[in-house]
Amino acid sequence: MIRDESGISLLTLHKEFPYSNAGLYFLGAQAQIYGIMRWAIFIVTSWALCAAGMAETALDALKELPKDQAARIARIEARDGTPSPDRWYILTDDTNAENGVHEFVVSNGEIVASRSVSQFADHLDPDDMLGDTPLTIDSDKAAKVAREYAEANGAVVTSMNYELKKDGPDAAPAWTVSCVDDKGNKVGQVVITAGKGNVVSHDGFALEPAPEATPSGTPRHREEPHFDTYAKPEVASAEVTAAARPAASPGDDDNTPGRRRRKKQPPKQPNAIGRAFQSVGHTLEKINPF
Repeated sequence: MIRDESGISLLTLHKEFPYSNAGLYFLGAQAQIYGIMRWAIFIVTSWALCAAGMAETALDALKELPKDQAARIARIEARDGTPSPDRWYILTDDTNAENGVHEFVVSNGEIVASRSVSQFADHLDPDDMLGDTPLTIDSDKAAKVAREYAEANGAVVTSMNYELKKDGPDAAPAWTVSCVDDKGNKVGQVVITAGKGNVVSHDGFALEPAPEATPSGTPRHREEPHFDTYAKPEVASAEVTAAARPAASPGDDDNTPGRRRRKKQPPKQPNAIGRAFQSVGHTLEKINPF
């Protein structure tokens, strides 16, 4: 029994509309359109849910800060990323605060907290600010490098902790990505410069990953093998063609090119009657030579 996507029998519908077979075909087409619409709604809904839950990187979170604070960023912290965390903690140097600390907490594209105290720093001064150094390496690229080191060493990582800061007034900003197992133990950490993506250290990971990608996440260019795919047309010379032909047999009597050659057949021997006529003929020639 034919049923559409909703389980309704088309034959049952056809009994309600007993016009012709064309009515049944029409109902079948409607059922197919209904099924396609259901799939379209499912796909659009799934895409919307995925888009709503897209991972927010550190540089995405920086866009939510006030403009006067974005130039005074001193540190970025996050915990329990899988690999992206639920919240980003952005610390700025606040000249109005006694300890110089102001912390913004960003989650899902909005600031959910703004305070003058932080668990990540007790005091900040202008030398701690990241400065004008371009941050070209985002948190997702840093996590990718750390994951490659963990996989190369057979480490099972369930979460990552992020820290972006300078280790001195003249130092360059660098990411420190700590890899944590399911028991909360740190199995290793990777330090990567935030400007060029150079790996400074990889404590806990003795082996380096295969050089399939640079630390900045740009795939290394592979030179593809080159193959000659053309064929030069050649025409065989007359000498080569002649040499390639089979030698003519001694009995061939037809040398016309392109025609099939036939061997000469041996002369047929006369039968008894023929031999008798030949003998009479020879005798007459001897009697009357003319």
